[in-house]
Amino acid sequence: MRKKIFVLVMLITLCIGMTVYADVLGEQSGGWSTYMGANTYFHNVQYTSDSVGKQNEYYVEYTPNSEAVPVIVNGKSIWGTRNIQQAEQYMQENGLRPLVGINADYFSFKTGIPMGYTIIDGEIASKEYGGQDAVGFRADGTGFIKWLDIQTTLSDGTNGIDIMYINKWCQPGFDPVYLLTDKFGSSTKTSSECIFVICSPKEGRLHVDETMTVTVDDVFIYNGAIEIPEGKMVFVMDTSGQSNLYDFLSRCYAGQELTIANQAIGDDGTWRTAENATSSVGGRLVSNGVANSNFEAGAAPRTAVGIKADGNIIFYTIDGRQQGYSYGAQLKTLAQRMVELGCVDAINLDGGGSTTISALFPGKDSPMVVNSPSDGYLRNVSNFIFLKDNRERTNIPWIVNLSDGGNTNYLSGMSTKLDIDSVYDTANYKMEEYDIQFRVDTDTGSSIDDEGYLYLNGTGLVDVVLYNDNGDITTRTYSVFETPEEIKIYNQADWKEVNEIYTEANEELQLYLSASSYVNNVELNSNNRMFTWEIEGDIGTVTPDGIFTLADTVNEEGIIRITAGDCVKEIPVHIADYPKTPNPFYDTEGHWAQDIITDMAAKGVINGQEEDGRMVFKPDNNMTRAEFASMIVNYKQLDLSTYENVTLDFTDAGNIPLWAQNAVKAAYSEGIILGRVNDDGTSEFAPYDNITRAEAMTILGRILPEETDLPNLPFADNNDIPNWAYEGLQKLYSIGIISGYEDNTILPNNNIKRAEAATMLYRIENK
Repeated sequence: MRKKIFVLVMLITLCIGMTVYADVLGEQSGGWSTYMGANTYFHNVQYTSDSVGKQNEYYVEYTPNSEAVPVIVNGKSIWGTRNIQQAEQYMQENGLRPLVGINADYFSFKTGIPMGYTIIDGEIASKEYGGQDAVGFRADGTGFIKWLDIQTTLSDGTNGIDIMYINKWCQPGFDPVYLLTDKFGSSTKTSSECIFVICSPKEGRLHVDETMTVTVDDVFIYNGAIEIPEGKMVFVMDTSGQSNLYDFLSRCYAGQELTIANQAIGDDGTWRTAENATSSVGGRLVSNGVANSNFEAGAAPRTAVGIKADGNIIFYTIDGRQQGYSYGAQLKTLAQRMVELGCVDAINLDGGGSTTISALFPGKDSPMVVNSPSDGYLRNVSNFIFLKDNRERTNIPWIVNLSDGGNTNYLSGMSTKLDIDSVYDTANYKMEEYDIQFRVDTDTGSSIDDEGYLYLNGTGLVDVVLYNDNGDITTRTYSVFETPEEIKIYNQADWKEVNEIYTEANEELQLYLSASSYVNNVELNSNNRMFTWEIEGDIGTVTPDGIFTLADTVNEEGIIRITAGDCVKEIPVHIADYPKTPNPFYDTEGHWAQDIITDMAAKGVINGQEEDGRMVFKPDNNMTRAEFASMIVNYKQLDLSTYENVTLDFTDAGNIPLWAQNAVKAAYSEGIILGRVNDDGTSEFAPYDNITRAEAMTILGRILPEETDLPNLPFADNNDIPNWAYEGLQKLYSIGIISGYEDNTILPNNNIKRAEAATMLYRIENK
């Protein structure tokens, strides 16, 4: 098969309309939806509430079908925990393909054992004593939520006993009999004297409303844990337990046949149809379409599963405990939200830091965690509900990842090459070969050539159609505009927006400008040569590439005019006649501290460095402690040669660079810089560390005269100011050297920028 360059685009991500819900979680403020394939849709909905702020929920709506079915995944053993990525890896290693997954049952932090019932692939993987609400999934993908209470009995044909737990931890001093299968783990984990009955399955399976026959292999008493042989079952109880139970097990003998029966109490036969299930101590959220309100207060991240009236299943999560991102929900709120989503039945699963949702999105090779777990990392939990993807390769193209960045909005006259990164078929398998071509189906003057170069012209929508021998596949639509709504100009030196230019005469100024165009605040793909660049007035010249060269004139006013279609942007240019010190640094042109940096450089206080043949200052870089020491002694005009023999008491004195050694010695001798004190009482200079704003302000305070009447600091983050720095900040604030940011913070523990340091010293000099 001949491999061709092609473009395949399918609209799988849709913006959700605003203000759909305004009751339970607040007013909808954003979100997105994605079709996952296999009748499954993934949704993110964002809300804003007057009472709690922002909320973020992530949920999946699944229509039962054979292409993907819900399963319960524990991992290799019931004992122990794993995070969702480890569970996905376990699935893949065992030939299972995860589509979507959420965390499931509550569990013991000590053992990782789920607190409720678990059915996996038709087998009871864990059983609790007593009943719980549970969700069950059939082999055809359909689901239900009902009360689950399994009574397990063990019989020798004459006598029988109750098995209270299956695959739970047999703890010292506990009375009942436990049944452990090889799914429990490699050993029994017992730590007391127990009686063990090892059996081999003979007939039947460990399933609801079914019986199973096993043959006894061995019976013995042992103090401690024993291995659970693969394929075997172990009945175990503490020898101090109930005497009737102990007597039954002690009478068992090798070769004896025993019968295990599991009956769902009070059930109408529904539970025998479940191939996978998990229960939850978290309680029933919705019953027969009515939300349960009988819950204690308290908001948290939540996980839930619900069944809609039409049989669709909702796998739901909401993030929480993250201010400014998502507050979380109370259980009564969660119940109301599940009703709002159409659920007639729903249960609450493990929440808090356990809440996690992951998905294998179309066009991706591996699943990704979509939500933001409140712990800041993936918590290890007991088990998960996954949609297991049963689809086989189709080799029918579905998703194509292009290298164009995804922005399909263009200024007329722009071209782009449609290169393909990857192609996925309708079952989301990556394709290695494909035979698809493309054409333009819109008459706007746009065209595409055989090599994939798309030339976009005119105004309107341009449809690029993907097709093969079987006909059209899909369409990618581009928006093209001859006239944008707005043009913005940026200085390529720092990519800050330019709206007006003030400069002095007789300066060899050259600005590299860049134009961008916008419609509805969305940037259009373009380049400088698609705009018309013009000069009005005797201010200089501008090239078609946006390079502005200042004229050697004085007292001139003019305009740089940039045009695209009927949209015009004008940049006023003012050329003054006063002489100014030439700016020695290429990268400070247009910077807010340009004049200050130029002045301080002219006085020898600060220095730059040569880079690509030009001097740069790097004003927005952090300043190191060695650089700050050098700047301070330059400002003080200290004779560094007189400090050569000073001995530094810093533990890292040998790490101070040669160019800064005498400067550090001078600052240390003058009591300006004292170093950072370690826990053991020693001090270090840390020459290569960035200097914090608090450290810099403290040092600057030491070069000011002593003050006796210092004002209190008014900053909102006063509590963040270290005690040793408070007086230095008071000095600087008292004479107007510092005033804080617009939000009334001083950010003392942030690193200080080189431009900020130069500005503070400049203000001290001019005060």
